[in-house]
Amino acid sequence: MVDLRAVFKLPFVEQLAFFRGKLNIPTRRWDDLWKDQHAKGFMVAGATKADILADFRTAVDKAISQGTTLEEFRADFDAIVHKHGWSYNGGRNWRSEVIYSTNIRTSYAAGRWAQLTDPEQMEVLPYLRYNHGDSRVPRPDHLAWDGVTLPADDPWWKTHYTPNGWGCKCYVTGATRSEAEAARKAGKGSAPESPIDPKTGEPKGIDKGWGYNVGEAGQAEGYRVLNNKFETLPNDFARQWLSEYVQGPVFERFVSGAVRGEFPVAVLKAQDMKVLGSGAQTVWMSQETLLSHVKRHPDIGLNDFRLIPEIIDAGEVYQQSAERLIFLKINGKLYRVGLKRTRDRASNFILTLFGTTAEKAKKQVVDKYERIR
Repeated sequence: MVDLRAVFKLPFVEQLAFFRGKLNIPTRRWDDLWKDQHAKGFMVAGATKADILADFRTAVDKAISQGTTLEEFRADFDAIVHKHGWSYNGGRNWRSEVIYSTNIRTSYAAGRWAQLTDPEQMEVLPYLRYNHGDSRVPRPDHLAWDGVTLPADDPWWKTHYTPNGWGCKCYVTGATRSEAEAARKAGKGSAPESPIDPKTGEPKGIDKGWGYNVGEAGQAEGYRVLNNKFETLPNDFARQWLSEYVQGPVFERFVSGAVRGEFPVAVLKAQDMKVLGSGAQTVWMSQETLLSHVKRHPDIGLNDFRLIPEIIDAGEVYQQSAERLIFLKINGKLYRVGLKRTRDRASNFILTLFGTTAEKAKKQVVDKYERIR
């Protein structure tokens, strides 16, 4: 078995940032997350409980950040399986290798994309070159792509940026203008034809579900790409899962501004969805709302934001309008949360979170709006 440390050298900042920006997503099958959803969600097929998924994430993070070997990862794998009594499909060696290598290769590729497409880097290396990985059984299509050199913005990279399948060891490097010209003279300067394989729905030579650019997907802001997954989780499970998740490091990075875009912060109960007329259970917070609160309510910090699921789940609820709800909850101090659904009824967003007093709450909310819960 090849030691991936020898293949990928040492971990780097962009690789770690990609992996640590993922949300833990409980799943039953490998395709419960699809294509670019994998760039924003960490999953282990069959790991449906938060605690086992968290342990696997810690083990993979250690493998990436410390460069641990497959055998070292297998020791962690065995300990996690024993601790949780986890029953999984496939043999122990195969399953542990899939978890280990897939996460290391995709995080490496995403980190390299961030480096390769950095404007300063592209001043020197404005082209990208496909390199076939060392394999005992080369895939004919991957081998044929070896040496293909194209501009970084060529559409071919949207589906053919590596890795291109389970166990794929191919990789991409930067190339100079002179190297691109040499590739062109060698017949490697244009995108190969990419007919769709009807068996996989992907360009020929790419495994099912792998026809996307993990680097581009990783750079997308926010987690809206995971919305359909959140919406399919059972309501009770989703409420508990998200209330636990906001206690973790990824949410802390969102509040600090390190993770941009929109972030899921709570799940509505079915009765609140009905009153609000919303077709979605997930509640999101935008970067704009977060920045506004930092400026307008400097007394509200990380620990306050982490109370949002509890306030939404257990607070008093008042209907402000057909599209808005107000939640009040005492947790050491009285909080007021404002929530609005979008006009298309497809999304819910936190509008406000701040501390208030019982007197203000009575005057501005309790005496003014209908309590629904």
